[in-house]
Amino acid sequence: MARILTLLMLIGFFGALLSASPASAGSCSERKKVCFGYCQKSRGAMPQCFSVCEGYLRECLSSGCWESKIVAKQCGFSRN
Repeated sequence: MARILTLLMLIGFFGALLSASPASAGSCSERKKVCFGYCQKSRGAMPQCFSVCEGYLRECLSSGCWESKIVAKQCGFSRN
């Protein structure tokens, strides 16, 4: 019984970890939400950070690729 509970806890933990990760963002707008979350947590919600994210979003919407100072260039995002 303890093994089953441990296994369920591990599955839940990794499921939550993956769903909250930047890798789970499949569209440009989802990637923008991740960027905004980064601004909120790491940059003290500085307005400049949010405007930089908007610039990354514009680029992603035109190319399908997201590249920032934090994340290496990734392509294949849906453009919405």
